[in-house]
Amino acid sequence: MKIRVEHGEYEENELILRCKELDEECLSVLALLRERGAKLAASKDGETHMLSPNDICYAETVDGKTFLYTPDVVLETGHSLAALQDKYEEAGFIRIGKSQLVNLCHAAKLRSLPNSRIELTLKNGERLIASRHYIQNLKEKLGLLE
Repeated sequence: MKIRVEHGEYEENELILRCKELDEECLSVLALLRERGAKLAASKDGETHMLSPNDICYAETVDGKTFLYTPDVVLETGHSLAALQDKYEEAGFIRIGKSQLVNLCHAAKLRSLPNSRIELTLKNGERLIASRHYIQNLKEKLGLLE
């Protein structure tokens, strides 16, 4: 895929995607662009906050409630993990456990653990464990499979 950027005195930014056919690569680019401006409602202490998906390090379900973890704050959302995964998978969200999703944009390093698990260290230093049932998909997403 060729990428060309033109800078100029334009009134507003415009992105044109030219393609021979709308294949998986093009659809992935479109999904990323669409999600870029999306906001996600989450609450803390009775206040509703609008988050960009890029701000979320990971999401976790505890006692039937879904929490979003940013570098600074933990908020609760009404969305299920499955809904978050479906909506933001192309933006880097991937399931690493039955009750956890991680935003791979916030991953800093990986380490293998016993029992076929992987420890992910996030940029903020927090550590998450990817269970063995989800490792195959994680490795595929990171391009670690041959």
